[in-house]
Amino acid sequence: MATVSGEPADKLSVSRSELRVFQSRRRGMIALLTLLSIPAILVTGPLAPRASLGGMAIFALALVCLSLAVLIRTWASIYVGGRKGRELVTAGPYSLVRNPLYVGSFFGSFGVGLGFGSVTLGLLLTVLSYLVFDWLVKREEARLREEFTPAVFDAYTSRVHRWIPAMKALPVVERMEVDGATVMRTLFQALLFFAGLVLAYGLELARLQGWIAPLIRLP
Repeated sequence: MATVSGEPADKLSVSRSELRVFQSRRRGMIALLTLLSIPAILVTGPLAPRASLGGMAIFALALVCLSLAVLIRTWASIYVGGRKGRELVTAGPYSLVRNPLYVGSFFGSFGVGLGFGSVTLGLLLTVLSYLVFDWLVKREEARLREEFTPAVFDAYTSRVHRWIPAMKALPVVERMEVDGATVMRTLFQALLFFAGLVLAYGLELARLQGWIAPLIRLP
């Protein structure tokens, strides 16, 4: 794990300020992603009834994807902890892929779409998530490259892909500091993906009552 040391106080202050700005921008983009997803969810409906074999299989896959989202994001937060802006974290899930938190969100987006009974909707939400997060990551990586020097950051990016996990053994970490508050906050945020299942159930009840009718039925 590469560690930044000997940095002037004013530079660290600027880095943390930039990090807060980026985190605020990220929350705004996630809120935008959520708003963009709502129309697609409201106007589409599943092709397979939820009580059918196909519908139950899709729901089971939704539970698997949402559980993976929680596990991956929590695992990543254990390693990154409160070290953002101080260290370039390259251990644990960050040794397999550069953005494990966002990869977890991809599983969450796909799982939410599946929760509404549609594989197609799951893929659409995942693509939309990718477009938003890829835009964010390119800007974040430009900031990290300047913050941790191009040589250090380029060495990391040359061996770890941005989105596609490498299939290799995890390096042994002798000592790791865990920020409990960060882990619990990330766990809570990841569990919010399951709120999509509650929304899906409410929407299905509204359709059964005839209050809402889907314009398009997707497989």
